[in-house]
Amino acid sequence: MSSKILYDTGTDVLPETQSSRKLSRPEKTTHFEIHRLETISNDHPLLDGLQERLQYFEIVWMQEGNGCISIDALQHPFGNNMIYCLTPGQVRHCCFQQNPKGYYISFSQDFLYRWATYTMGTTWLDTRIYGVGLSVISPDQDMQLEIEDLMTKMSKEYTNHYLLRSEVLAGLLNILVIYFSRRQQIRVNELAQSKEIELVQRFISLVKVQFKTMKFVADYASELCVTANHLNRIVKKITGMPASSHIQQHIIMEAKRQALHSNVSMKEIAYLLGFDDHSHFSKYFKNNSGMNFTSFKKGLTNELVTDPVI
Repeated sequence: MSSKILYDTGTDVLPETQSSRKLSRPEKTTHFEIHRLETISNDHPLLDGLQERLQYFEIVWMQEGNGCISIDALQHPFGNNMIYCLTPGQVRHCCFQQNPKGYYISFSQDFLYRWATYTMGTTWLDTRIYGVGLSVISPDQDMQLEIEDLMTKMSKEYTNHYLLRSEVLAGLLNILVIYFSRRQQIRVNELAQSKEIELVQRFISLVKVQFKTMKFVADYASELCVTANHLNRIVKKITGMPASSHIQQHIIMEAKRQALHSNVSMKEIAYLLGFDDHSHFSKYFKNNSGMNFTSFKKGLTNELVTDPVI
C-alpha cells in the first residue's frame, strides 16, 4: 500500500494587518515542541477551540480520533492515521470530537537551519510549500513504523535535557522532513541547479512582501534582473506552477482570510490589497477563485474540499 498525498491550494502570507494581529498569539518562546496529542492540555493553542494564525510549521499525526481541521477557507475531516502538514501564515482551527491519539510537532525553519545539516531548497519546506496550503499524507505501514520511531526518539529528547539536545532534535526532525519530501515525490535530481532554486526562493520572498503593490510577473522579473519568460519557466519548473499563479494565490488567499476572519467590507479589502477600484478587485477575485466575493462571504466555500491524489 503506497502513501497518498492530497493537496489544497493555499499560500503562506503573513502581512501585518489588524485582523492578523487579532488572530496571532504572543510570540513563541521556543522554536520546537513535540507532544502526544493525548497529553496536551485543553488550553493549548491546538485544542483551545480558537483560530490561530501560525507562526511556525506544524505537523499533526492523527493516529486515532474524529473531528475536523480548518485551514483558511478549507476544511478537512480528521481521519485515523492521517498526517497534516501546516505552514506559517495560515489560519488554523481544530475541532476534536473525542480524545485524539497521535503526535503534534511545531517548529521554525530557523531551528533546522541553526542546528541540523539542512539542505536548503530540496524539501517540501522550500519547494512544494510555495504552491500548497495543506498537505495531507496517508502513510503506508512502513512509513508509520519509521515515523513512530522518529517521533518516539524526539519525544524522549524533548522531555529530557541530554547533551546536545537541540542538535539531536533538529537532526531527527530533518530526517522526518526528508521522509515527507520523499512521499511527496520531490526528486532532488529533477530539481534545477542551485541558482535556479535560489531564484525561486528570492521570487517567493519578494511576493510575500510586495504582492499588494506588484501584481505582474514583469514587475518581479525586473527586480530580480531576469526576463519575465525566464522567471515563469524556472518558477514552474521548481514548483509546478507559473509565477503568475503564485502572485494570484497570495492575493486571493489574503482576501479570503480578511473576509473570513474580519468584518471589513469588500471595498476595504480591495484597498488593503492595493486595488484602487473595488469593481476591478471583484472581477479579479472571481476570475482567480471561481466565484464572486459575495458568494464566498456567505460561506459557500466552507464545504469539504477533497483534492485529487497526486
